[in-house]
Amino acid sequence: MQVKMIFWQALTPVHPGTGQDSSSVIDLPVAREAATKFPVIPASSLKGVLRDGREDEGANRIFGSLEKAAELTLTDARVLFLPVRSYAGTFAFLTCPLVLERLGRDQKALGLPGLQAPIPTPQQTEALLPQESEIVHNGQVILEDIDLTAKPGAVNDLAKELGQRVFGPEAAYFQKRFALVSNDVFSYFCETALEIIARVRLNSDSKTVERGGLWYEEAIPAETVFSSFAIGTDGFEELDRSFIQLGGQASVGRGLLRRLGGGV
Repeated sequence: MQVKMIFWQALTPVHPGTGQDSSSVIDLPVAREAATKFPVIPASSLKGVLRDGREDEGANRIFGSLEKAAELTLTDARVLFLPVRSYAGTFAFLTCPLVLERLGRDQKALGLPGLQAPIPTPQQTEALLPQESEIVHNGQVILEDIDLTAKPGAVNDLAKELGQRVFGPEAAYFQKRFALVSNDVFSYFCETALEIIARVRLNSDSKTVERGGLWYEEAIPAETVFSSFAIGTDGFEELDRSFIQLGGQASVGRGLLRRLGGGV
């Protein structure tokens, strides 16, 4: 049995939908974990994209069929770094102790090496940063409508290790925007910092919006980084793709994910 860790980055907004209308003002929300409410890409969506509709013997062996279990198991892709608009540095890559501790727990359970750098616990009003951060303005990290006290140099080793593991040769792009915030602050932005896209359906004759033809879709923003695992005895070559397209609206470029250079 082999295990590989895979990191995906959204190149465009991604809508891993729930297949159900919402009772809130957002008509089509994204899928979320039940306990944390963090956005998630279900494993079934990843598997469907990688299978690409194939029903041949090889695809049935790797991805499974009604008669036979799959040789390759995929897990949900969880949010590892959430991009949030920043007053300085354009945007920040946010994560929190809960996300990293769950990642380390899963790595240990699957026999993969965990993070070596310590994971400090930020206070509610703090953003822990590497020394060379570009998201600091007058001693603060200003994210959307929340101002946090910047603590440069507090996560040098953690930022370096995450950058190398996840982004590989592009680590510098990540490190200058990385911020470790409290679990509560991360949860807040997972609820409020996703994209809301207004969609309309036009009458083909009048070219005006049909009655009831306006709806709102939620999307996980571009730059978001996800982590997932692949477990199995065969079929890992199916993951050797530079990018995949997930979800609908492919004709307008939505749902593009690239596989990052890191991973195990």
